[in-house]
Amino acid sequence: MMNYQSGKSILSKVKQAGSLEILIGLNLFFFLIARIFLAFGWFSLSWVALSVQTAQLLSHPWSFITYGFFHQGFIALFFNMLLLFYFGSILSDFAPEKKIMQLYLAGVLTGGFFFLLSYNLFPGIYIIDSPLLGASAGVMAVMTYSALLMPHYQIKIRFLGFFKLIHILIFFIIFNLLQIPLGNPGGYFAHLGGLAAGLIIYILSVQPANSLKKSATKDIFQRNTSGQKRIDAILDKINRSGYESLTQAEKDELFRQSKK
Repeated sequence: MMNYQSGKSILSKVKQAGSLEILIGLNLFFFLIARIFLAFGWFSLSWVALSVQTAQLLSHPWSFITYGFFHQGFIALFFNMLLLFYFGSILSDFAPEKKIMQLYLAGVLTGGFFFLLSYNLFPGIYIIDSPLLGASAGVMAVMTYSALLMPHYQIKIRFLGFFKLIHILIFFIIFNLLQIPLGNPGGYFAHLGGLAAGLIIYILSVQPANSLKKSATKDIFQRNTSGQKRIDAILDKINRSGYESLTQAEKDELFRQSKK
């Protein structure tokens, strides 16, 4: 009975999980399963990695997605999931739940495309035909969208202080560009593909939203000028100083308005 109830509880939690929890859970699950199966010789990462070899790519078409959910080692998994957790948690407060999943999958697909394109355009920089593995491109898409949506939002990095999201994104862009000539160019081109996915989705989703916001703001202004001014002031404060700078009353006001 205890086992049955525990199973129902776990299943219930899985059903209630959001996109961020699902993505992190899938990456952890596939990593553990792959380690176990590799130990028994039942599995090969080449089955799920994205290869530049045409024959391998055609025989494993699913690798265009699966590469983004498997990792070569624990260190890569740890840092990818850490970044996904931080940026995904921030984004979940300001965007629809499905946005994180959309960004991640788009980043994986675009990262894979950039990986293959770079190999065909710049074959001379590839020393070996190393296949692509890891969630970095998907994570990069989430990071890019979050930083563009809330450029002045600040997070605290232990021992270093507070940093704005846009500055963190710029650091990652420069780091990836500088690393391309030094080794593993395919992986860094995939990161740039994730960056492109986040940028494109931001442009496509935010600009129409701004147009709708202007129309809605005009209507709200006619009906409730003072209320709209309070919301505008709160949004301006977030843009300048980050969400943490809001008072509890301002957070409550923003929450009430978001539910209308």
